[in-house]
Amino acid sequence: MSPLYTKGLVLLAILGITLSGSACLAEGDFLVFSHRETKSFEQMLEALSKADVVVVGEEHDHKLGHTLELQILKGLQAHNPSQVFSLEMFERDVQLTLNEYLADQISQSSFLAASRPWPTYATDYAPLIEFCKANRLPVIAANAPRRYVSAVSRKGQSILLDLPKASKAYLAKLPISMDLPPEYDAALNAVFGNHGNTGASMPSLPPFIKEGQALWDATMADSILRGRKQYRKSPIMQINGSMHSDYGYGLVDRLRKTDKRLRVMVVSIKRDRAYPQVDATQYEKTGDFVIVTGEEPKK
Repeated sequence: MSPLYTKGLVLLAILGITLSGSACLAEGDFLVFSHRETKSFEQMLEALSKADVVVVGEEHDHKLGHTLELQILKGLQAHNPSQVFSLEMFERDVQLTLNEYLADQISQSSFLAASRPWPTYATDYAPLIEFCKANRLPVIAANAPRRYVSAVSRKGQSILLDLPKASKAYLAKLPISMDLPPEYDAALNAVFGNHGNTGASMPSLPPFIKEGQALWDATMADSILRGRKQYRKSPIMQINGSMHSDYGYGLVDRLRKTDKRLRVMVVSIKRDRAYPQVDATQYEKTGDFVIVTGEEPKK
C-alpha cells in the first residue's frame, strides 16, 4: 500500500467516510490526477471544498464512477455541512416533487412515478439522493425538460419564444447564446456529424442538435446560479455527463462567463484501458482533477 493512499484512507476515516457505495471501492481501484500530478482522494477533497461550485463529469454507464461521486459528495458535506447537490438527471419541472420527497412528504413510489427518473436511477443515482435526504441537503433538479430540448433539436430555439411564461421558467433566459468556445464547437461537430445549426438533415440526428445541447448547458448553469442565490451562496456539487463540463466547456464555460468571481472546479471521472499504467498527460487539461479507473467487466 502506497504512503499516499494510506494517508488518504486515514484522513477519510477521520471524516467518517468509507469507500463504499453502489459498487465497492478497494485499494488500487482508482487514481487521482491534477495536471499530471498524482493526488490522494483527500487532497482532492480539500481543494474542492474551497470552490463555490464543483462540477463532476461522468460516463453514465460507469458504475464505479457513480460510487466515486457519492464519496465526493460525502467528503464535501463533511467539509461543508451546508453543501447543496445538483444533477442533470432530474429536470426543473419536477423540482417540487423532488422537494416533497426529500422532506418525506410523499412516498418513494409516488416520487418515482412523478419525477421521470433515468432507467438506472435505482443503482446509479438513488444512493446520492438518499444521502441528501438522510442529511437534509438541498437537491437541485438542474436540467431542462426533455420535451423542450427535443423541440429545439428539431426546429431550433426560436420554437421556444412563443412558450407561455410559466413554461419558460423551466429554462435559462432566452435566447440561448451560441457563442461556444471554438474547441467545444469543434468537438460537438465531431460528435454530431458536423450537422449542428446548419439545418441539414441527417437520418439519425435532428438538424439543430447543437442548439439542444446548448439549452441543456445553459439551463443547468442557470439552475446552479439560481441555487447559489436561493441557498445563500452555499457550495454546490453538480453531476452531469462529462461532455457538459470537460475542459471547462459547456455549462462550466457559461457559469464562468456569467459570474467571473465564481470559483468553479471541474472533476472528470474516466475509464482507461491502460489502467493502472495511465498516461496522465492525456488528462492534463480535462479538469482540475481527473479520477481514472480501469475498465469494468461487461455483464
